[in-house]
Amino acid sequence: MRALVALVCAFACASFAYAQAPHIVGTWKLNVAASRLPPGPPPQVHVRRYSLASDGTLVGLAVVVDAAGNPYFLQFAAKADGKDYAEFDSRSLAALQIDGTAPKSTYAETTVDSHTVEWVDKQDGKITAHGRKWVSADGKTLSFTAEATNSRGEAQTFLFVFDRQDAGPPP
Repeated sequence: MRALVALVCAFACASFAYAQAPHIVGTWKLNVAASRLPPGPPPQVHVRRYSLASDGTLVGLAVVVDAAGNPYFLQFAAKADGKDYAEFDSRSLAALQIDGTAPKSTYAETTVDSHTVEWVDKQDGKITAHGRKWVSADGKTLSFTAEATNSRGEAQTFLFVFDRQDAGPPP
């Protein structure tokens, strides 16, 4: 189950992109009560930070401490151009640093409108999850759906809702 939660969080994190910029830029904290999370206890902490690189690339970082107290992170840099981008997590970055092994997780996204993207995540080139992410019109809430298949082959849909922790850009 922990692997499924990490996988869903990874998919979700990687898929935020340029289309939502500047609306998504800022710091966000998971609102457990408003979310429909995977089965099991919720994470102790789930915070996301999004910023823009000088060329307009969106850089995202998610820091999560699971219910058992185990920390991990996810990081990406992406534009909403439909291309697959590498996604790094705690393990894949260590493998890259140790022996040059490239991450196996990638994603692509498509702009729906200025506040919304649709995304597809892949593992070893195979689609593993997809969903939609959006920032509310007032800029105070970030939400995303994640549709994935569990280890029994059953489709599952989750909703993650985050509250803005800073003033952020104007909506």
